[in-house]
Amino acid sequence: MQMYVMSSLPPGQQSLGGGIFNTVTKVWTAVGLGISASIYNAESTSQAALQTDIKPYRAIYWFCVASAVAGCLVVPFLTIGTQGHSTGTSVASLNEHREKNNFQKEKEASEGEETDSGRLPDKELV
Repeated sequence: MQMYVMSSLPPGQQSLGGGIFNTVTKVWTAVGLGISASIYNAESTSQAALQTDIKPYRAIYWFCVASAVAGCLVVPFLTIGTQGHSTGTSVASLNEHREKNNFQKEKEASEGEETDSGRLPDKELV
């Protein structure tokens, strides 16, 4: 994801975009860890948690599952365009470029054969 952020910005702003991305990632990691710790503490002090050690971990597990589902529900709404600043970096466009170069090489080779075979070039020499 960070590579997309970096490549979607102009070269002069890529470091700023990378810094903002890292900051947001670190902040949300700390927020998630804080929520998880508070859920663990709330569940471990209850009477049912004293009978078994797994109840706080089970609550944290379900919090993580709910967070993952929320993240998966957001994914269809993300739009990611072509990465990079230059056009023609996809596999299809690279194949087109390669075919175009091969066509031009064949054309030049066939023109060279025509002039070598005794045919005069299209332009008259003065």
